[in-house]
Amino acid sequence: MSFKLLTSKVLLAAILGIWLGMLLGTGNALGQITLDGDFDHGSLDEANSSVSGSLVSLAGRDNFNSGDWKWLYFSADNVNGLQPTFQIDDDFATGGSSLNNHEMVYSYDQQTWQFFDNNARSSGAGTFTFSNNAPFSQNEVYVAYGLPYSNGRSVAHTAQAATSPWVSPTVSGNASLVIGQSPGGIDDLGRPIASRDMYGYKITDSSATGPKQKIAVMGGVHANETVANYTLEGLVDFLLSDDLEAGRLRSLAEIYVYPMVNPDGRHAGYNRSTVQRPNHDPNRFWDSPSYGGMSDVKVVGDALLADTGGDVDYFIDFHSTVNGKDGHYGYVHPDFQADPFWQTLLQLEPSVNTQSASLVSLTGQKFGRDELNAEFTMTFETQFIAGENIDRFHDLGANFGRSLEQTFRVAADVNFDRVLDSQDWLQFIAGAETDLSGLTAVEAYAAGDLDGDGVNSIEDLSIFKNAYIAEYGIASFAALLVPVPEPTTMALLLLALAARPRSSRKQFDSYPTHRRI
Repeated sequence: MSFKLLTSKVLLAAILGIWLGMLLGTGNALGQITLDGDFDHGSLDEANSSVSGSLVSLAGRDNFNSGDWKWLYFSADNVNGLQPTFQIDDDFATGGSSLNNHEMVYSYDQQTWQFFDNNARSSGAGTFTFSNNAPFSQNEVYVAYGLPYSNGRSVAHTAQAATSPWVSPTVSGNASLVIGQSPGGIDDLGRPIASRDMYGYKITDSSATGPKQKIAVMGGVHANETVANYTLEGLVDFLLSDDLEAGRLRSLAEIYVYPMVNPDGRHAGYNRSTVQRPNHDPNRFWDSPSYGGMSDVKVVGDALLADTGGDVDYFIDFHSTVNGKDGHYGYVHPDFQADPFWQTLLQLEPSVNTQSASLVSLTGQKFGRDELNAEFTMTFETQFIAGENIDRFHDLGANFGRSLEQTFRVAADVNFDRVLDSQDWLQFIAGAETDLSGLTAVEAYAAGDLDGDGVNSIEDLSIFKNAYIAEYGIASFAALLVPVPEPTTMALLLLALAARPRSSRKQFDSYPTHRRI
């Protein structure tokens, strides 16, 4: 048989196979799209969803919000080369107007998400419709109301954090950072939801022995408020990084992290509540010792009290809000709105605004004030904003860390005891002869590299001088110059520093020098 004839037969067989597959419903024909919401954080009323030609009609689950949906996340299979239109009713829990200007997202790998090209609400028809301008390029696509954040991702991120030398278990946790288990139960679709590990851990530089601020942060109280977890994730990633500000913050603070308060509701794809108490808002029962019978809230609440001794300086509860509200905002009681941390964050994030909290309901932030005795407590609401992707929320979280560091830092405090004094001066001049190669950014700072350019130079001396004069006056700084210990003399110090290369990097003189002992 000739090669040409064999090739023709193979090609014919392939065409017949594709045609037969289409007839049997296993091919790529329109109308053969299948939907699935049965996975971690998935949410779809499959029984009332359907596919007709190129139109995929979706039904949202109404747990907690009777008759209304507030979270949507599913996979669509057999879509390669197809360009379907998805449609869902606009019976959204906070009103159909919350869907105005909203954009749904899709992903092929549940990691990288893109916004649909076309998103439109028809108030007259009572629908929200979304589609793309080009066909899908893979056979399976994941579709969601907003950027999903599964309980599995939280577990994986905690496991990654556990490998950091800056992370340790809390008093209430074990070596695996587990502080307790969720209750589990049966969800609104009749599926068994298994009990899950719940986590908490501490981030700090244990070698820094000076006084430290206590900061407690948590997320995942409401099942569908996913971008809040990305913001908290960004904060943790910053805290564990080699960034100079992160290192200084670890030296100045202990940060207690509780990443997922409601793992059952998150896994089950709930709109807002827990599986154990589907008709109760978990952010209305933060009241020890009973916590309204909310077992998962009790695990975290009791851990917070035990781990911190019921005494923190800052408490931040990360939440999310829907489209059409007020952008990203802090829900802060008027007594706390002038706090230097919050004012610094507003400078770093000009688009963030402030809303006044009353602290009447038994919310997490009220628990922070009344039971953790926080000097500052807040709920931070991130919004599902069209075009803002994961990187945006990671950056937002990092700016929380930078704001805390800039609030706690005392300029030129190289020994991290929260006071600028003669001991810092002695350590600074000793560091003039230190080889900074191989040191971390924080170690180099402690050796006198105040501008972070990798060398001790006359610029660093200028930063120290300005900070000391601002704190005590020029006469006090002049007094430091007299008792310089041998073998280093002031002349040799100045010559050594002046010989180092000058840096063009931004100085830190203008940073806040608030001291909250």
